[in-house]
Amino acid sequence: MHRETRVANYVLASLAIISLTLLSLPLSGPVRAFKACSTYVMNPIAYYGDKGAQRFANVPSNIRDLIAADMENRLMLEEIKKATWIQAENDSLKIENGRLRAALSLRSPTGRTPLWAHVMERDPLQWYRSITVDAGTDEGVTVNAPVLGQKGDQVVVIGRVKEARRKDSVVLLVTDDLSAVAAYVASASTETPTDYEGLLQGQGISSLRMNYLPPDAKARVGDMVYTSPTSATFPPDILIGTVSKVLPLDPFLAFQALDVQPAVDASSLREVMILKAQPEAQPLAPAPGKEEASNTEEGAP
Repeated sequence: MHRETRVANYVLASLAIISLTLLSLPLSGPVRAFKACSTYVMNPIAYYGDKGAQRFANVPSNIRDLIAADMENRLMLEEIKKATWIQAENDSLKIENGRLRAALSLRSPTGRTPLWAHVMERDPLQWYRSITVDAGTDEGVTVNAPVLGQKGDQVVVIGRVKEARRKDSVVLLVTDDLSAVAAYVASASTETPTDYEGLLQGQGISSLRMNYLPPDAKARVGDMVYTSPTSATFPPDILIGTVSKVLPLDPFLAFQALDVQPAVDASSLREVMILKAQPEAQPLAPAPGKEEASNTEEGAP
């Protein structure tokens, strides 16, 4: 007991001497660097952020790299904890969805796998109608597979595969006049959020036309247009574009129409993401031995 007390006193005295020595020394670069490193060992959270990084300006580069790696490691551990929790929630929701689908006798949706492909060709006569990409049936691409693009960090609708060959595929753009997508327009207003569903159709030009909205739809310029959960081709809630014009209500039509500007212009496309359908799991065939045994039992007197 006395020995432990003496050791604690020696440690306390040593720390006190070190502290007094550091306080008495002038605040030169090496001293500030040593103080920053010592303090980081005691309380690393205080050194997160830009101000904390400035305190290590006089620390040697190799030590600064180690401290930066330690900071990044601590932050990544926190992110891993959050991701683990989110994954656990997702797994729980999948199990619950599976139970509900089984109870309602609903068919489980086919999973999709993303495949990135580069734009190979644009026909000047079909500029807003189709493009050719360097992925085909050899990579698992099928007709009507949804094709998406990227705008910043957001995924947007580009079109769907209309022709799949071995090494390449032809993508029908949403701006083609043969293209139609079930979509809804969501109000950007946070005070009165509303959404209306209609049919988004291509016109063979750079803009789209959204028809069959309710006559009392209060859509505005700048509202966002997304794929509908009722779409047979595209996943729900994928951005298509923004409302560019609210057309006057035609007294001879029973619906409201809008002009929509696509989120990504066809001329800026360099690569696209094709969502391949995963093959459905086939039921396992019974083992030959068990099947023969079953037949034998059935035929037995």
